[in-house]
Amino acid sequence: MSRISAERWHKCLKLSFKNTVVSFSTRFLYMRPCFISLLIFTNITMNTNIISNTPWRPRDKQKLPKGDWVTWLILAGRGFGKTRTGAENIMNLILSDNYKNIALIGKTIKEAEQIMLDGISGLFSTSAFQAYKNSLLERCAKRNPKEHNNKKNNIGYRREKNKIIFDNGSVIYIFGGDRPNSLRGYQFDLVWIDEFAKFKHPEELWDQVMFCLRIGNDPKCIITTTPKPLKILKQIADYPDTHLITGSTFENVGNLSKRFITIIENNYKNTHLGRQELYGELLFEKERPLWKRENIRYNKIDMSLIDHVVIGVDPAVTTSNNSDETGIVVAGLGLNRKIYVIDDLSGKYTGTEWAKKVIRASIDYNANYVVVETNNGGDLVAENLRSIDSNLPIRKVHAVKGKIARAEPVSILYETDRVFHFSQFCELEKQMCNMAYDDDESVKSPDRVDALVWAVSELRNIGYNSQQYRMTII
Repeated sequence: MSRISAERWHKCLKLSFKNTVVSFSTRFLYMRPCFISLLIFTNITMNTNIISNTPWRPRDKQKLPKGDWVTWLILAGRGFGKTRTGAENIMNLILSDNYKNIALIGKTIKEAEQIMLDGISGLFSTSAFQAYKNSLLERCAKRNPKEHNNKKNNIGYRREKNKIIFDNGSVIYIFGGDRPNSLRGYQFDLVWIDEFAKFKHPEELWDQVMFCLRIGNDPKCIITTTPKPLKILKQIADYPDTHLITGSTFENVGNLSKRFITIIENNYKNTHLGRQELYGELLFEKERPLWKRENIRYNKIDMSLIDHVVIGVDPAVTTSNNSDETGIVVAGLGLNRKIYVIDDLSGKYTGTEWAKKVIRASIDYNANYVVVETNNGGDLVAENLRSIDSNLPIRKVHAVKGKIARAEPVSILYETDRVFHFSQFCELEKQMCNMAYDDDESVKSPDRVDALVWAVSELRNIGYNSQQYRMTII
């Protein structure tokens, strides 16, 4: 084969392979979006800045806490440096000679070995272990050069099945969270649990850890995990002897791929998944919530496609530091008859501040009118707005049902895909998902949700007279 024909053949082969990969990737992107996101999270984060021999320069949140604590719970986003934090601190505690019986617990024994021990952020890659190993090698080289060459790879410890034995007498036992009862019979003074939130039996595992953490002068447990809405995780976080640290992916951008940061900002930053996986938020829903997070959907359309805009207002009664927020929610009815939550401008304001905020929003969004409740000082609310803009259209509404009964029809609109949010409104959505059918009616409902309910209910009622509210336009 001539050199030219060989080059052509090689070029064709590369092109064919490239097209095959692109075709497969394109199809797979649509078929398996969850798997694609997993690939993004686990592979693109790799960066030369976190190679094991790089000296560890911990941020304040990564340093071993001072004070009297039993559990150090680190709830943080992907790429925060949780595993490195756990590994470095565990290794330092081992080398302090104060901890001799240590348990390392991963989802499985295999994961514990691959991530917590041998991984790029694992125990054997820590700065603490490398410094310990180098000091032993130097002493060994001075004493016996031949022995130094033989011990380069495992000096300072020996490895047995599911066990690491250090020369200072400390022993690490390796466990899998998939077998909680395998901890029975053991006792420890130090435990490290990694990615606890993905364990199959987290409650059973935690019970066994508590029973086993029973020796030494200061037994400790370190948990490093991206949070999930688990009751046991909330319980641990609320223990008086727990030191809780939270953190986001973006606190560690210097050690992460720039492409990774770009991708997650574009695709996950303003999503429920992003709040959990990037910002490390522990997101809970009540047992009988009016709104479920999966029913809150996002779709931003052009304002020219919005037919009618209203602003729901639920003002705070007082203006002190302990006052409630003033709920201000802008919503619109689309030409497609869908309802869109356009903006949440709620916050703590004085009477003049929130009035100016509402009037500014009515101009910015070309609102048809403002909806105010007259049950508790609604006339004063209208007067406050009119004192700044005498021409502002205001619609008064009077509630004759309780807050749950008022909110339920709106929550049903969300379930039936008739309400969409222009973007993620974190505080509003948190209040929505914390509102449940079993809530005490005597407790004041959340301000942002009240404003939302009035705005969405008004848009729902356009075109017919509601039997639930008596409405007057002024």
